[in-house]
Amino acid sequence: MKHGTITTLGAIALVLACADAAPDPIMAASADVLARGQASIVDVTATHSGGKHLFSLSADEVPSGWTTFRFTNASHSDHFVLLYRAPQEAIEAAANAGQPLLDHWHDAITVPFQEEFNPYVAGDISYDAFLGNLVGAISASAPWFFSPGAPASGGPGLTAAGKTSQTTVMLQPGTYILECYVKDEDEQFHSYSGMLQQLTVTDTESGALEPSATATLELSSSDGIRMPDEMRPGMQTIAIRFLDQATYEHLQGHNAHLVKLNSTDPALLDDLAGWMDWRAEGSLAFRAPEGTEFLGGTMEMAAGGTAYYTVTLAPGTYAWIAEVPDPAAKNMLKTFTVPSARGGMR
Repeated sequence: MKHGTITTLGAIALVLACADAAPDPIMAASADVLARGQASIVDVTATHSGGKHLFSLSADEVPSGWTTFRFTNASHSDHFVLLYRAPQEAIEAAANAGQPLLDHWHDAITVPFQEEFNPYVAGDISYDAFLGNLVGAISASAPWFFSPGAPASGGPGLTAAGKTSQTTVMLQPGTYILECYVKDEDEQFHSYSGMLQQLTVTDTESGALEPSATATLELSSSDGIRMPDEMRPGMQTIAIRFLDQATYEHLQGHNAHLVKLNSTDPALLDDLAGWMDWRAEGSLAFRAPEGTEFLGGTMEMAAGGTAYYTVTLAPGTYAWIAEVPDPAAKNMLKTFTVPSARGGMR
């Protein structure tokens, strides 16, 4: 079992060990965060082995408070890390079934979802029939999932293969499940093929300080994404504030992902928007459309929540996008340009 977080001394050792390599801005930012005592860090690594998608964690137990998730995608597919806080009812149900919580979650939530999704994505049943079948299956296997539910608590947003992203969230004491439900090309959710992990957050408070933001982005179901008029190049820590939350027709809430674009061609943006809705065959699967590259962000959180996303912005064209059906119509697909340092930046 891996308990605790990386210490400041550990971060210094990491920096020294990498001294001969090209500096990684995310790693440098993480070391700086630790040195200033602003957050504890959990490294999450995505891999693919033996036909399974997997998460590995640097710690399986952390103190409560501001916690930075540094997500390294060492696989060939896009991934994210969504944190659910498991209710006490789920923990008790797992104990009554004689199962570890993670196994119970997989058997009671992940397996029924995949099994009910298969005939829908194959075109054998309607979406309404899929929903009815899904509710019936999970009501039988995990009634706690509907009441009191397992609230989403953020986590690193979509991150392309070979990239590292960093997101800081406030974690209350409890047990959390980490999941990625991006799909394979055969329409199998990554969580079904192994991408589930468990993290315990203890009653001990870390004392970590809330990060300091260089910019703020706001999300709401009424106004969509509200972002700064100008984004500067270089290292940024962006406060992503959830003014409200909603459940959309694809059963999820809104979130915020940063994507690098090679153009703002309307056809590319349409492809990107369509890819974000997991319900369609080929959507939210494997990698995002060619010409796009996801750099992280935050998964959904409850109303009033704030996540801090750290990124180094190079000059170029970008978009913020939420994982909702038809994000452009909901004002949740916003393109912007980061100019060069000479491009009129004040």
